[in-house]
Amino acid sequence: MKKFLDVNDIKICLDDTETDKKPIILIHGLSSSKEAMYIFRDQLKDDYRVITLDARGHGESTHPLEYTLEDHVSDILEVIKQLELDEVDVLGYSMGSYIALALAEENCENINHLILLCTNPTSRVSSVSYLLSKKGLDYSKISRSDMFKAIYDSFLAPSTLKKIASGEFKLNTSSSSYNIPELSPEEKAAELKSISNFDNSKKYDSVTCKTLVIGAEYDQILPYELGQEVAESIENAEFKLIKDAGHMVAYEKTEELLNTIKEFLKKE
Repeated sequence: MKKFLDVNDIKICLDDTETDKKPIILIHGLSSSKEAMYIFRDQLKDDYRVITLDARGHGESTHPLEYTLEDHVSDILEVIKQLELDEVDVLGYSMGSYIALALAEENCENINHLILLCTNPTSRVSSVSYLLSKKGLDYSKISRSDMFKAIYDSFLAPSTLKKIASGEFKLNTSSSSYNIPELSPEEKAAELKSISNFDNSKKYDSVTCKTLVIGAEYDQILPYELGQEVAESIENAEFKLIKDAGHMVAYEKTEELLNTIKEFLKKE
């Protein structure tokens, strides 16, 4: 069920399966929305109460033109409070993993399992924005689908690229296919600013929940070594490398990735 919560003077839009099962919150990546996380929701909803949300500045949530990573964290803490979730699992992908890690560092009290998929402990500038700039393109002025096309090979494993070329594999990159609204140039600029110059490496000791970090072998957006660094710095964290996949690992290695996530979530 879709709902809107009044959170920190804005509205956060979320989908909630509203079952009495253990809750898990899914946090999407850059220039995306909750719809991009449905691939996880659809596989987890039989066993979990799944909450997929639009981070501020994205989807159907309010789009302020200035916000920070800390604002994202504050929003999710308030969502947890308003939904009266005593204990919750959290899965963040790409930008969503930055938010998820910062959330755990701020308050691990309500978090049981933390999953960071394709993550980065620190950043001065968005890697996507940087790759586009090397091609003379401005992230804030390019559509989501054109952005993907421009740096296509950075998102996918070599074997996936070959399968696409031969027609064995299809990956629809258009925003309309996921019903992901395009952001305006001003909204994209605000988004980039919110994930620039952050450092999640200073409070690793605060992360006491069970933690799994997942990287993809050919991820050129967020190389798996960054995730290894995070896993090695958090006490008792696990690291899993998904081979023969890139940043789009959820579509390239769907079964392996989801099995890895499900097995981890079973751990007491």
